[in-house]
Amino acid sequence: MAAVDSDVESLPRGAFRCRLCHVTTANRPSLDAHLGGRKHRHLVELRAARKAQGLRSVFVSGFPRDVDSAQLSEYFQAFGPVASVVMDKDKGVFAIVEMGDVGAREAVLSQPQHSLGGQRLRVRPREQKEFQKPASKSPQGAAPDSHQLAAALAEAPDVGAQMVKLVGLRELSQAERQLRSLVVALIQEVFTEFFPGCVVHPFGSSINSFDVHDCDLDLFLDLGDLEEPQPAPKAPESPSLDSALASPLDPQALACTPASPPDSQPPASPQGSEALDFETPSSSLAPRTPDSALASETLASPQSLPPASPLQEDPGEGEAPPGEKTEQGAMLELVGSILRGCVPGVYRVQTVPSARRPVVKFCHRPSGLHGDISLSNRLALHNSRFLSLCSELDERVRPLVYTLRCWAQGRGLSGSGPLLNNYALTLLVIYFLQTRDPPVLPTVSQLTQKAGEGEQVAVDGWDCSFPRDASRLEPSTNKEPLSSLLAQFFSCVSCWDLRGSLLSLREGRALPVAGGPPSALWEGLRLGPMNLQDPFDLSHNVAANVTSRVAGRLQNCCRAAASYCRSLQYQHRSSRGRDWGLLPLLQPSSPSALLSATPIPLPPAPFPQLTAALAQVLGEALGCQLEQGTKRPRSEGGGTGDSPPEGSRKRPRLDRRRTGSEQGEREQQGCAGGRSEEGVEEMVIEVGEAAQDWAQRSPGQPGAPPLPPAQPLAPGEEQGPAGPPVAQEGSPVETRKGASPSSVSWRCAVWHRVWQGRRRARRCLRQQTKEGAGGRAGTGVEWLATEAQVTQQLRALGGAEQRPEAEPLLTFVVSASQADQALTVTPLQDSQGLFPELHHFLQVFLPQALRHLLKGQ
Repeated sequence: MAAVDSDVESLPRGAFRCRLCHVTTANRPSLDAHLGGRKHRHLVELRAARKAQGLRSVFVSGFPRDVDSAQLSEYFQAFGPVASVVMDKDKGVFAIVEMGDVGAREAVLSQPQHSLGGQRLRVRPREQKEFQKPASKSPQGAAPDSHQLAAALAEAPDVGAQMVKLVGLRELSQAERQLRSLVVALIQEVFTEFFPGCVVHPFGSSINSFDVHDCDLDLFLDLGDLEEPQPAPKAPESPSLDSALASPLDPQALACTPASPPDSQPPASPQGSEALDFETPSSSLAPRTPDSALASETLASPQSLPPASPLQEDPGEGEAPPGEKTEQGAMLELVGSILRGCVPGVYRVQTVPSARRPVVKFCHRPSGLHGDISLSNRLALHNSRFLSLCSELDERVRPLVYTLRCWAQGRGLSGSGPLLNNYALTLLVIYFLQTRDPPVLPTVSQLTQKAGEGEQVAVDGWDCSFPRDASRLEPSTNKEPLSSLLAQFFSCVSCWDLRGSLLSLREGRALPVAGGPPSALWEGLRLGPMNLQDPFDLSHNVAANVTSRVAGRLQNCCRAAASYCRSLQYQHRSSRGRDWGLLPLLQPSSPSALLSATPIPLPPAPFPQLTAALAQVLGEALGCQLEQGTKRPRSEGGGTGDSPPEGSRKRPRLDRRRTGSEQGEREQQGCAGGRSEEGVEEMVIEVGEAAQDWAQRSPGQPGAPPLPPAQPLAPGEEQGPAGPPVAQEGSPVETRKGASPSSVSWRCAVWHRVWQGRRRARRCLRQQTKEGAGGRAGTGVEWLATEAQVTQQLRALGGAEQRPEAEPLLTFVVSASQADQALTVTPLQDSQGLFPELHHFLQVFLPQALRHLLKGQ
């Protein structure tokens, strides 16, 4: 049981991660199902066997180069049975000798000297290394792990070269593309026997120029005539198609077998074993977040496995009852039956008629591919061709998309459920490039006007006309480097009105949606916290699944990334070997960093009243020690203003020097609704760094500054009636006359876990109050006094006294934004890993507390 506990890591919101298998589950039942599964048990047994081998083995060196494994085995047999001898394959200068039992190994080590062939042998115990999960035997290429990625990108001369190299590391190899083509030809050959004249078209990542290792194989089975007649793929003549699938790569791994029986077991590979568990390989840059953990709950359930027999299928989640199945549903079942029984190597076939585009999911054992077949997704073909055209129009498109996909994955912003999918993220990048000055990419309307006669296409009433040949279009006059475009993307997305506007790729501009969809023709367009219109199906919001939390976290992460892109660490290669350029952006965020980017909504109220009430809640109700900073417009001319009076503390702030002033001006001008250089807001916090930069760094990240100790209020400040320090004239938190701060931040320090057991303590206190004076706290003042008493009781239970010289239990920054009407909480010092608990408590407590205080005002 101890070994199992050491393999399991608890994640926020009840999720778990198996460190041994690199699998994340959404809840405890899914974890128990995984721990009892074949894959986990196999790795546990393999780890135990490897450990036993290490305890029976010795490391041997110093023997002559002409000595082989048989001679070593013969020598060590004098001490006991020898199980195996593994020689160094490259130079033959050392060997690992595994003895038959531990006693024989001890006999070898007890011998003071060993000699063979006249030379003295050096014999020592074999080093016990941490068990590593075996690499998959799948013929698919594998994405580089974080160490390989960092080593490859660190060698590039500049950020643009890093982005180009990232494409080469993540895109499909030529062998992988050839393998996918052979699988498509195999499926085409089978379905032609049942539907003469049909065409199997790949779409999505396989053909849209943004492919990555292990991406799904999306197929459209066209049973009629396409707008653009295309010949069906021809099957190879010789050798046979089945053997051709195996020939480019490992013959044993790709040997096609007859159609898999219903009860066949999946292969012992990450994709073949427990394929419906949400698996995050060690090389993955995607941390688990509360949003993605909830989204994957259905995937991690054993009940979601496909039916074992095509004749006895249980209705899947959300599937219509048998009596309500449409003709299309019956056709999907027929396609599933053909895949199951007639396509060699196909297994785990599952029909999903309830999806927005009904599909048949399948896995192909020889290639290790997962795929979907749809019957009514003709529009996706044109979407894929449009993305491919965009990548051909400008060579900067692919590096920018690959980089931002990798960044979003590391920030927990992309995935399934309420997160951005890769298609939506790619369209967001294309829209951004359409809005540059001059534009990098043309709008869809401009492309439609340039379509030729044979390129006029309409699908389901939507105009999908655009040129197919990129060479016929004029190249962009925009020559900005990749590094500048990446920085501008972060800066622009951070200040776009994602809820109040519709980002239209057809028009290349944001359309206001305050009164509903801009056009009555777009019936069915579902608006939400983030609105991004499909380039052809104008009634489809591709980001309709994104929640307000994810949209807010996207803009917070972009704001932090934009701040980092203005630093020298991003713009210049480090001469000291530190991470630079893309590397800090692509490093996966810790759970604390992800939570710190998640906004907590504030109740509707004037911003000064909100900040005053928030300071009371933090300082009086929760007993935090506070230090305040503000975010204010920089004075014209960029000056720092009058110096503080004698004796006051200097105001440390983030050095926002830029090596290229022109680049900074472009970033600010390119952001819709952004400020000019004279109106740039600067963050002033008493601890010396902006909260965005704390959010950008993960706790414990190399290069992060030392955690500052708790500090008392600065001279020149007095404790005001609202709780936070009130600045006197000339103090660091002073703003210009008539200007109100757009954001206020507090550095908070706590010495006790005042969030644990709070409900119980409050209930006991209210019972005592009823027995004494009677009644429940009704006004905001009474509520605040009650919460302060609850905090005092929790402090007393904690035992330790709060002393200014003592190390605080937790230090964090609370930042309230007037524009977003939300606040963020960022950890500064969290040696015990308590920040996730505190953040989940504040998500519920702070909005309720603010409503209590503002009720009586």
